[in-house]
Amino acid sequence: MSDFVEIVDVSPRDGLQSQPVVLDYNIKLELIQRLVDSGIRRMEAVSFVNPKRVPQMADAEQVIQGLPKQEGLTFIGLVLNMRGYERAVTSGIQEINSVVVASETFNMRNQGASIDQTMQNVAEIFTSAESTSLVAGVTVSAAFGCPFEGEIPQDKVINLVKRLADSGYNEIALADTIGVASPSEVSSLLSGINRLNLDINLRCHFHNTRNTAVANTYVAIQEGIRSFDASCGGV
Repeated sequence: MSDFVEIVDVSPRDGLQSQPVVLDYNIKLELIQRLVDSGIRRMEAVSFVNPKRVPQMADAEQVIQGLPKQEGLTFIGLVLNMRGYERAVTSGIQEINSVVVASETFNMRNQGASIDQTMQNVAEIFTSAESTSLVAGVTVSAAFGCPFEGEIPQDKVINLVKRLADSGYNEIALADTIGVASPSEVSSLLSGINRLNLDINLRCHFHNTRNTAVANTYVAIQEGIRSFDASCGGV
């Protein structure tokens, strides 16, 4: 088992979109450059969402045009639907990431669709991305708990991961969106997914809301996870 651990920094998207102010794109580019200078080689830089709903991300295309051109860097754009996907393709971003929420209520509020509808959307996005050679990943959000429905059954998350893998996704992230995961829950969920023997790369996104992120990360590493998100903020 490799000792290498990849950090995917999502601060330029996940961190900044939760801020109350809309930052100038030059400030965003400065943050991105500082992350590159610190050694980060892969990061989620923008989100192709409705600018009326998330004005902090309205300048996604402008940010992409100003991204560092240094060799070995990979930048990801978040897309929630085909409209966002089309913007991503036009922008020239290298990689995209879609989202399905493990909670029906949260998914409807976040994306205006049922989980099944969103699963159909992300499958369509993956098929389209394959035809354009655009790398596509997906996140299962609220994988450990929901602010509306409470605890999410692990079997439900495992089933979503299997369906996403069957759709073709080979990188799937599990997000503790509201920061409620415990080490035992992380271990149990990852063990359940590992038993499926899927040919995928799992990534974890933990929040430190209850000071458990480090412990959760340690347990995830013990379960074989080698890719983690890092952010200065959260969604």
